Amino acid sequence: MSIKFDFTGKVVLVTGSSSGIGAATAVQFAQSGAIVVVTGRRADKIAEVAKECLKVSPKGIKALEVTADVTKRVNLQRLVYETINHFGKLDILVNNAGAGILASVQDKDYYDNFKKVMAINLNSVVYLTHICVEHLEKTKGNIINISSIAGLRTFIGFSPYCMAKCALDMFTQCMAAELGPKRIRVNVINPGPVRTGFSTAMGTPQEVSDKTMAAYSDFVPIGRVGEPDDLAHSILYLASDHAAFVTGSIVLITGSSSGIGAATAVQFSKAGAQLVVTGPPDRQPIDTATECLKVSPKGLKALEVTADVTKREDMRRLVDQTIKHFGKLDILVNNAGAGIPTRIDDIDYYDKFEKIMAINLNSIVYLTHICVEHLEKTKGNIINVSSVAGLIACMAAELGPKRIRVNTISPGPIRTQFYETSGLTTDLANQLFITFAQKLPVGRQGITDDVANTVLNLTSDHAQFSTGDN
Repeated sequence: MSIKFDFTGKVVLVTGSSSGIGAATAVQFAQSGAIVVVTGRRADKIAEVAKECLKVSPKGIKALEVTADVTKRVNLQRLVYETINHFGKLDILVNNAGAGILASVQDKDYYDNFKKVMAINLNSVVYLTHICVEHLEKTKGNIINISSIAGLRTFIGFSPYCMAKCALDMFTQCMAAELGPKRIRVNVINPGPVRTGFSTAMGTPQEVSDKTMAAYSDFVPIGRVGEPDDLAHSILYLASDHAAFVTGSIVLITGSSSGIGAATAVQFSKAGAQLVVTGPPDRQPIDTATECLKVSPKGLKALEVTADVTKREDMRRLVDQTIKHFGKLDILVNNAGAGIPTRIDDIDYYDKFEKIMAINLNSIVYLTHICVEHLEKTKGNIINVSSVAGLIACMAAELGPKRIRVNTISPGPIRTQFYETSGLTTDLANQLFITFAQKLPVGRQGITDDVANTVLNLTSDHAQFSTGDN
């Protein structure tokens, strides 16, 4: 399954796009119809990437080439000026330029190296964002910041780089809140080991770099390090509005009779997948199946299965009917969930606790358990729309060698019937969502399609380097 994006007419500026992740991102944007600004310090490398962008552009659009050093403010001002002067607008800013320097705190030149690393990885992002906001506000644009796993974990000898990326992560969060009212979305990506020229640029011999990447592969659940294209796809997804294309995939979604599950089923069906929709006896998925049939490009009818996820025999029957009907399973979306208001001193607290665990956790564990044999055959995907991140991390590590990816999505406030089914009145639920919307950077509560699109992205072939994510 793959995802196709359409960025026709969008102007995209990608820093550090003369090589590595930045180059792959520029090429993928060009392939998706965007007008790309390629920039870096080496004109010859920029020209190579621009040539590739022209080659893959559906309409033969030439990229704008700008040689610039992101550590120099005058260069960044010129970069933005040339972009606006040439194209008249800016839709997407990808702050990708970055570099690391091996430095121990007791080294004589430690502070000098610290300032260099901060200048490239943090200061350049802050300044370029600052001078681009006025243009991005006009287009209701996007900012994507490329950080690193080093912003989340400690790496000995890389304290300046770790600090810079950690600060970049917080800058992203602050900008998301500050620029949300201007309808500018701001996101960050924290890659793990990706095969680029990053380590060789720091002076590491190619042979040593290759051995290091091979060693990293042993610790990555999917058995390999990332490639620039893996990150490029994530960047395009975060910048998209967004279109997906799925063909021939068999998708089983629990809790798909309403809410997020129903929206996800419809989105998959619209993208060409064959669906298994399911719900308990009191909420049968007939309406979802009807909508799936209506939007399916080839008029594919969804398989309807009435099942209670808290009953193991129902789960067995659900999987058996799926395999009998379609012969395989490609994607499992564990979406069924429910909440019950309860306090620790309530008389029936433990009974409610057991009910919640049965729906929100036990059902996922058991259904995943009995689906693994089928998903292994198709190198499939598991998406958990839930808050069971501990299980997800374990399953991602255990099933990675079988080429089964496991990810989770933890939505914020999404307008479904969740609160009403938990016992709240519709009026009170509406008041809660109005309050939530006022506190969110994008100025609105989530809708079911927001989550559905994220599910489709995580199950696509382009997201094959994503596993264990939350």
